[in-house]
Amino acid sequence: MNNEIKEKIEYWLLQINDETVLPYDIIAFNFGLFESENGFYLYMTGSKSYDEFDDDWACDIDFEPNRKYLMFNSESIQNMSWEKFLCEVRNVISSFITANTCKLPLFAGKIVTIGFDDGDLVRIQ
Repeated sequence: MNNEIKEKIEYWLLQINDETVLPYDIIAFNFGLFESENGFYLYMTGSKSYDEFDDDWACDIDFEPNRKYLMFNSESIQNMSWEKFLCEVRNVISSFITANTCKLPLFAGKIVTIGFDDGDLVRIQ
């Protein structure tokens, strides 16, 4: 597991968890990914709806944290394929949320998905 990715994501998730008062009706979170000329970006949104058969639910953005985006622009990460980056990020988020349910009440009982923009979403919780 890439330590830079792991450390950045864990710190970011803890900040979001500590700073956020989540509306009661948010039932699902999506971690979106995209690539730009500056590197990879990860973002988080929440929704009042979820449809396991139609990924368009993630376009219904009902919640955005103050720290919505996280940028990865180091040379080692920029040289990763998008598939490898997705796999690394998915593993970090899934492991961290699962191992820290007491520290991360924001995610308790919520559906969590991840995927690149314009790609398929994968449910990780």
